[in-house]
Amino acid sequence: MSERDPVFGCELATGRLDRDGYAYHGTSRGHIVAWVAVHGQVPAGKVLDHTCRRRNCRAVIHLELVTQSENEFRKRWAYRSRIKLCPAGHELAVHGMVTPTESPIRGGGRVCRLCARGR
Repeated sequence: MSERDPVFGCELATGRLDRDGYAYHGTSRGHIVAWVAVHGQVPAGKVLDHTCRRRNCRAVIHLELVTQSENEFRKRWAYRSRIKLCPAGHELAVHGMVTPTESPIRGGGRVCRLCARGR
């Protein structure tokens, strides 16, 4: 069973979820079953990334084949983008800036301008 999110178009599974929030279809994860039905097997060395960041989404258009390292990078980026305050307590919505991934400052992400000036 699933329900469609009218705003983002996610096909959200309403059935059994594992402890990490992934939906199950039989004995396999739901998003993998959906991908295999449309595109065939996931190639060796690749994993499926939910571009919508919702683990129980089974919409094939929200899945992308990436390497495991790219998937981990995207996961860290999503975590860092949710941080509201820097370690010194400054609001990143006011004093934050986004740095490119090639930046020497923490490998990219959101950084506090006030704290960066003090370095």
